[in-house]
Amino acid sequence: MTVIQKEQIKQTWKSEQMHEMFAHISAHNMVAAMNVLGKHGGEEAVNEFKTATRNTMVEYLKKQGVKTPIEIVKAKAEIETNIYGSVIEISGDDKEAHLTYIKCGMWDAMSKACGSTCSESKEKMMKGFESCVSEFAKEFGYTGEVKMNGEQATIIIKK
Repeated sequence: MTVIQKEQIKQTWKSEQMHEMFAHISAHNMVAAMNVLGKHGGEEAVNEFKTATRNTMVEYLKKQGVKTPIEIVKAKAEIETNIYGSVIEISGDDKEAHLTYIKCGMWDAMSKACGSTCSESKEKMMKGFESCVSEFAKEFGYTGEVKMNGEQATIIIKK
């Protein structure tokens, strides 16, 4: 039997391990929330949840002074790179900006979370992602869309 009297645990994880764990937890929480809300609350509850989670990010970015398309994609890329371990390239200006996922940590985690129903779930996830991007951009007064190039997604935010 192992007995520990009193031990303070030190931070030992490398950033890659933290990214993977955070993306894993976030993805599984999102999948669970969508399943439960869809089962017990229906589409209205799912949409209300999506709005609430989107508004959290919108409010944060607006408090940071983010306004233009290039500022939006830069802030989003910094957040997703540092939290989920995504690899992202950005380009653009104050009228139109692009965010291209070389690797999306959250998408990878969501794909793992959906399990055996992945092909059907991926279609739903992509439609949800496209809707989220569009609604997110509207909150700043812009249009937002997702363009796919094979497995690589690019978000376009423009006036």
